[in-house]
Amino acid sequence: MRLALVCDGVVVNVIEASGDFIPDGDVKAVPSTEAGPGWRYDGHSFLQPNQSPRPPDVVSMFQAREALRRSPSPNDRNLLDAVDAYVATRRLDQPTLALAWEYATEVERSGAFVHALAEVFGLDDAALDSLFLLAATISA
Repeated sequence: MRLALVCDGVVVNVIEASGDFIPDGDVKAVPSTEAGPGWRYDGHSFLQPNQSPRPPDVVSMFQAREALRRSPSPNDRNLLDAVDAYVATRRLDQPTLALAWEYATEVERSGAFVHALAEVFGLDDAALDSLFLLAATISA
């Protein structure tokens, strides 16, 4: 079996070993037919050294709000303030949007909520990817 030896999210070596191989120390052995030394491993998939990380499909609402707070907005201090203000003005004619903003525990990158707000604030796919990548780095 071909195993990528991963330390701190980076492939440090690739070996052929039996399925019962146990690596030493902080090294993790992950089956891979493609990864090579220098590749990154995010816990789910391997990325070539020059490949951009893939944004997560889902982040927590806390992570999403904090990423918005850290992102500037042309009309407000940050995108969190802008989204808060927008949702407050749409509460009566878009109650589902308001409920999602107040009570959702997760935010899906492909969800209707994200696409609706992205359209309002002029966020393209690259901007959304950046926000989700930033959100993924945030912990409470």
